[in-house]
Formats: sequence, C-alpha cells, structure tokens
Amino acid sequence: MKKLIATSLILIAGALSANAQMLTSANVKSSVAEILKNGYQKMIDADIEVKVSATPFAQLQLPDGKVTYKITSGADKIIPRDIKRVDVYVDNAFIKSLNLPVQTIVYKEVLVANDYINREQALNKETVSVKKMDVSMKMDYVLTERALTKEMSAKKGFQKGEIIDKRFVKMRPDVVRNNEVRIFFVSNGAVMVSIDGTAMSDGMLGDYIDVENKNYKKTYNGKVIGENKVLVNI
Repeated sequence: MKKLIATSLILIAGALSANAQMLTSANVKSSVAEILKNGYQKMIDADIEVKVSATPFAQLQLPDGKVTYKITSGADKIIPRDIKRVDVYVDNAFIKSLNLPVQTIVYKEVLVANDYINREQALNKETVSVKKMDVSMKMDYVLTERALTKEMSAKKGFQKGEIIDKRFVKMRPDVVRNNEVRIFFVSNGAVMVSIDGTAMSDGMLGDYIDVENKNYKKTYNGKVIGENKVLVNI
C-alpha cells in the first residue's frame, strides 16, 4: 500500500512538472534589465547599462506559458542603485511579485575640465572638452557641447577631468528679465500666432517662465525655446 502511494505521488509530481517551466536567475535578470533599459532610453538621450545584481532564487518555477514582466515600482525614474518591484505573469495571468536590486549606469557626452579651472575663469573650447562620462550621480546637472555657444564662467574651481556641474556655472540666460521676447502661441502642435512680449524673469532653454503681452498686459506661462523666444500652449 505504501509503495502504491509513493508511486502515485511520483506520477502526480511528474504530471505537474510536465506543465511547468523553470527559469534560471540569469534569464530573469537579463529580461528585467532589458525592459528597464528600453524604458530609460525613452527618457534620456544617453547610453545606459542596467544590471539586476541578484535574485532570491537560483531557478524560478512557473506554469507553462508565455512569461512577461511588469515593473510596478521604480520604472519611472533613473536611480543608480534601487530596488524595483517586478510582477511576473504567465499568459497574462499574475503569478508573483519580485523585489530585485538594480544598478543603472548612464553615459553621456558632457563638458569636462581640460585642466584645473579657477573660479571666474571662462568656460570655452580652450578650458573644457566633450567626453563620454558616467553621469549617473548628476544627470540633471551636466552640460553638453551645445552649452559652448553661450558665455560661461566658473563659480568654483574645477579639477582636471571633473565634469562641469551647471550648478556652479555662471551663464548668460537665453531670456533676460524685462527684455523683449517673441511669444509663439501653439495649439495642437501648430503655431497660431506670435506677438511681442516682455520676460518677467530670466530663463534658460527648456525653462518655464512668465511673459507679458506688451499690448494687453496679459501674463502667460511658457517654455523658453531659444534666445528671446518663448512658446505658450493654448
């Protein structure tokens, strides 16, 4: 009788195994890393490396079917070291959630000091160069080659090879407070009309500032799109 029960259990286990699949840790890590990398590439113009550093298993047993992953926490922001929550689905049916440690490295062509740069020294093609660097820890504060078209100077000393941090750079704004600007009114992606206006504050390319219609003294908020140019969506 005991032998019969043992045989039955073996047969049941075999049947279950036939309807299951085993994924290795390496397979899961590479799949999740690829999903994160593709999402990040849509957020930033840079070269990105994503690595899932560990999983809590050597092999993951799942029901037979098509396996998909959904990043439910941490996919909307690039953080050098983070824990991502990943939901696992088989044939669109939720199976389980995983918390996976992820390391992300971002490489971008940015301005770097050629040699030691003194405070108040000009930042130009003689003092800085463009190099591909790991900017993971300061993505929001780097400057690209485009910045060299502007007058810039250092607000602190920079060491040779140091990435130029725009928080410590004095730069002439694209729009200067109380100066005249051209306001472009856009609706559904098409420019409807443009008028002369006055900037209510300084602004760099990409900044949102208030501008005033010179004729009617009405104030709008718009995006700086160039030197003395502001786009307002209506």
